[in-house]
Amino acid sequence: MDHGNLAGGDVYFIGFAGFGEQKVFRHEAELAQQVFGSRYATGNRSLLLVNDVHDRHTYPLASFDNLRVAVNAIGRRMHPDRDTLVLMLTSHGNDEDGIAITNGRMPEDALSPEDVRRILNESHIRWRVIIVSACYSGIFIPVLKNDSTLLMTAADARHSSFGCDDTRDLTYFGEALLRDALPHACSLGQAYTDTAAIIRRRESEEGDVHSNPKLFVGLRMEARLPQLDAAAARSCTNGSPQPSAH
Repeated sequence: MDHGNLAGGDVYFIGFAGFGEQKVFRHEAELAQQVFGSRYATGNRSLLLVNDVHDRHTYPLASFDNLRVAVNAIGRRMHPDRDTLVLMLTSHGNDEDGIAITNGRMPEDALSPEDVRRILNESHIRWRVIIVSACYSGIFIPVLKNDSTLLMTAADARHSSFGCDDTRDLTYFGEALLRDALPHACSLGQAYTDTAAIIRRRESEEGDVHSNPKLFVGLRMEARLPQLDAAAARSCTNGSPQPSAH
C-alpha cells in the first residue's frame, strides 16, 4: 500500500532555507524533508532550496525565482483535486518584509507573504500545508489563508521566535515540531498543539517573551485533514511528547 497516497492523490514537499550565514536553517529544512517524507512517503516528490555560504552546490539556491520555478513545476505535475503541497519556509524574519534571503555576497532579498501567495496562486496548487519557521511569521497567515490551506507559524505577527543560533541544529520551533511532536502525532492539529505547549513551557523556563505559535486551518482543508492524517506513513501515539534535552 502506498501510504503517501491520499484519496487517489499524492503529497509533495518543498523546503526553503533562506538565510545562508547560519546552518540552523539548512538543518531544519533537511529534517523537515525527512520527517514529512516519512509521514507521507513523498520520496521523489520532494525538493530542497537552500542558502549556505559554505555549500552552494548540494542544493539549488533558495531564491524567489527558484521557488517560483519549483512550485510551478510541481504544480504542473500535481492533480489539482487530489494532491497536496507541504511548503516549509525557515529563515530569520521581521514584521514588514517576511523572511530573509541571504547567501554571502549575493544581494540580500526577502520573501514576503505576498510573494508566496503570488507563487502559489500562479501554480494553481489548491491544497496547501504551509509552515513558516521565523520571527514574526504570523504575518503570513492573513495573506495566505484560504479554505484549502493549513498554515502553521513559529510566532504570531508581533513576536520573535527563538533558537536561531550558530550553536544549534534547530530552532526552538523546528525542534519542538519536527523532532518532538510531529513524528508521534496522529494529526497535524495534534502536532501543532504539542509543539505550542513544548515551546510555551520552554520559553517560560528560560524567561523569554512568548512567541505564540499560530495555526490556521481553512474549512475545506479541515474537512480533508482526516484523510491527510490517515495517509501518514507510520503509526502514531496518543501520549504527549517529551521535549528533547537542550
